[in-house]
Amino acid sequence: MRQHAADHALLANVPVAGLFCLLRWMHLVAPEPYGLYVGVVLAGGVASVASSILWAEVRRPWHRHAHVAANMAVIAVVAYTTGWGPILSIGFVFGTAASIQHFGSKATWPCLVWTAVSVVLGQVAIAVGLAPSMIHEPLVHGVAALGLVGVLLVIELLGRASAGREAVEAELRQSERRFKALVSNAADIIMVTDQAGILQYVSPAYQRLLGRAAGPEGASMADFIHPVDVERLATQFPPLLDDPSRVLTTVVRCRDSAGSWRHFEATVTNRLEDPDVRGIVGNLHDITELRQADERFRSAFENAPIGMGISDLDGRIIRANPALGRIVGRGPEDLVGVSVHEMTHPEDRESSSGEMAHLVSSGLLGYQIEKRYLHADGHDVWVSASVSCVRDEQDRPLYLIGQVEDVTERRALRERLAYAAIHDPLTGLPNRELFMDRLEVALYRAARGGTRVAVVFLDLDRFKLINDSLGHDVGDQVLSAVADRLSGIMRGSDTLARFGGDEFTVLCDDVTEESDALEVAQRLRAAMSQPLVLPSGEVFVSLSIGIALSGPDDPGAVILRNADIAMYRAKERGPSRIEVYREDDEHHVVSRLRTSNELHRALERNELELHYQPFVDLHTETLVGMEALVRWRHPVRGLLLPGEFIPLAEDGGLILPLGVWVLTEACRQTAFWHLLQTESGEDTARLNVSVNVSAVQLADPSFPDQVAGIIEATQIDPDRLWLEITESTLMRDADEAVVALHALRDLGLHLDIDDFGTGYSSLSYLQRFPVESLKVDRSFVSELDERADNTAIVRAIIGLGDSLGLPIIAEGVERRSQVTRLQSLGCHLAQGYLFGRPLPAEALGAYPSEDLSPWRPAEVSVSSV
Repeated sequence: MRQHAADHALLANVPVAGLFCLLRWMHLVAPEPYGLYVGVVLAGGVASVASSILWAEVRRPWHRHAHVAANMAVIAVVAYTTGWGPILSIGFVFGTAASIQHFGSKATWPCLVWTAVSVVLGQVAIAVGLAPSMIHEPLVHGVAALGLVGVLLVIELLGRASAGREAVEAELRQSERRFKALVSNAADIIMVTDQAGILQYVSPAYQRLLGRAAGPEGASMADFIHPVDVERLATQFPPLLDDPSRVLTTVVRCRDSAGSWRHFEATVTNRLEDPDVRGIVGNLHDITELRQADERFRSAFENAPIGMGISDLDGRIIRANPALGRIVGRGPEDLVGVSVHEMTHPEDRESSSGEMAHLVSSGLLGYQIEKRYLHADGHDVWVSASVSCVRDEQDRPLYLIGQVEDVTERRALRERLAYAAIHDPLTGLPNRELFMDRLEVALYRAARGGTRVAVVFLDLDRFKLINDSLGHDVGDQVLSAVADRLSGIMRGSDTLARFGGDEFTVLCDDVTEESDALEVAQRLRAAMSQPLVLPSGEVFVSLSIGIALSGPDDPGAVILRNADIAMYRAKERGPSRIEVYREDDEHHVVSRLRTSNELHRALERNELELHYQPFVDLHTETLVGMEALVRWRHPVRGLLLPGEFIPLAEDGGLILPLGVWVLTEACRQTAFWHLLQTESGEDTARLNVSVNVSAVQLADPSFPDQVAGIIEATQIDPDRLWLEITESTLMRDADEAVVALHALRDLGLHLDIDDFGTGYSSLSYLQRFPVESLKVDRSFVSELDERADNTAIVRAIIGLGDSLGLPIIAEGVERRSQVTRLQSLGCHLAQGYLFGRPLPAEALGAYPSEDLSPWRPAEVSVSSV
């Protein structure tokens, strides 16, 4: 760029060089002073004009070669003419001034160099004699140096002046570009109007935001601003025109190209007196999305299903939604200005205020709390409140926002569930979990205080009979009545709990002696001496009670187990008994548990066997049938009678598989005997077998099908099979028993009632039962020859059987006197140790015969079941 400027400077001096030649000639024909002065003036004027013309022309491409030739000529001519007079070097000022004016300060250095080179070349030409000098040669070099310094100084001043001007112009251009960029890229619309509202200027944002064509100068604001807003602005403009220092801030709606109205926040200032503006300036910031967001927030706030409120930092409500008003029974407008603390229950105010103060001061985002509000009608409302603090950019708290949900019903449900988790739903008493928790706490206190804790375990006697005979509804009424009665006599320090089923427990705290616990147990037993009055009538209930006292290091579970063991011992010894735990009791219970566990294996290991006891004709004392009785040949304890394991089978759920095994084995053995006897050509009419059926079996709907399957599998003649059902079993649910008995009778087998006289059966039901014989219970037969009342009962049963056409079998015959008495009463069939003990099948020979000798009759009185 500098070389380009130097070329222009050289070219500008071409006319100067020519004028110098002309002046040289004039000096020869004219007087020296006048020629010099005229030449200088002419040279300067002509050089300026010529330079300007040549600058304009040199830009054309075809002047390129002429430009080079001119520069070569200038160097030669200047070298000659400058030697003529150093004073004439001032002519360089015109060319360089024009160059600096055109190219700016960047041409200063090329001009300085050109001027210096030209003058130096002229002086060299004079020194070597190539050019003459108008000044005496000794002084010419000094004058030339002074002239050169002056010219160079002038050029430098011109360059600095140009640089200063260029800096100002550059700053103005930069400012202008910055202003245009800011206006062009501004997100807000900037517009200028006159006093009448006619647009004079709008920024490009007008087109971007409204989609309208740019440059609407001359249009009226009324063309795109909502008419209502135009009328409002018309009333707000006069104060703005009267006071130029006033700033108007308002919201206006502008219509876009699609016809929709957008919201703008307008800031209007009066710049009519500003000579650069001369108008009303408006800055329009688009707040459409903000207004929509605010509208969404307002809608969400007002229509939120949970209560919402905004308060100051002291908890005074600024705004509330209708849901919050419904929670406290007020209108949302009535809550404005009300303190949250005034709405809060007095007992919860301290904690609520503390949480709020901590939120404001600590910088936390929020907190959640459950507390009570005071409803307008006076009742309490439980709420779950989530409170957050809104802060500014400097993290300074501004206000609080609360979300409030009514949890009254949820909390009540939670409390009910929590209560139900540790209380019995039927009686309302503490349940097992709560009892054990209180037991552990009591043990801890007793250990510290040097006292003891007693656990009393209660079980209702005959409750299963009540439940089965009167129904579960009555059973529930009994349990509730027992709980109420026992609760009424409890000490304040004791805990009564329902442990499960018909079992209750009592925790006696601060017990020092065993007698203290016995006193509590006796009071409990005495409380049940009076009948319970139920809607269905009166019911007598007694308690079996076990007591266990804590030892030095006994855990609660051990004490409870000991009390349970003592209770079972009391139950075994009779109803309404009280037993205190002793270590020996545990051995008995453990033995029962071990026996129950071993019974599960007995069926798998074939440890069970059947023994058969004969029925006899009292007149001939010959065999008429047999009863199959189960025995357990225990590998360690030897032969066990039914009384030692049948109750355990019933408790452990083994009675059904045990009953199936007994029936199957009895039928199989009888069918085998029948086959052998038939092959021997003997009469098989007396080869009958009787099998006991439990209440659980009879209640099983599939029992008749099971019996049919056993008959088919064993190939027994059903006419040889008798099933014995106790009277009490039949009377548990007589209607269902009738259905089951008929289904069994349809199989071709026979039925009889065992232990008759103990179950209080109704005669109407007795007629409906398809039974074919009655067995008099051994309790009546055992003292038949000693007590007249037993004789009367047996006579009545025999008479009943005769009237119904049912034969009578007497059980438990052990003495000849009993046989004599039975015969006199008309009883023809009997069973007992007098005629034979129960024996296994292998002890009876190939098959039983009418001869009873294999059974070896004995006179001892021992239970056969």
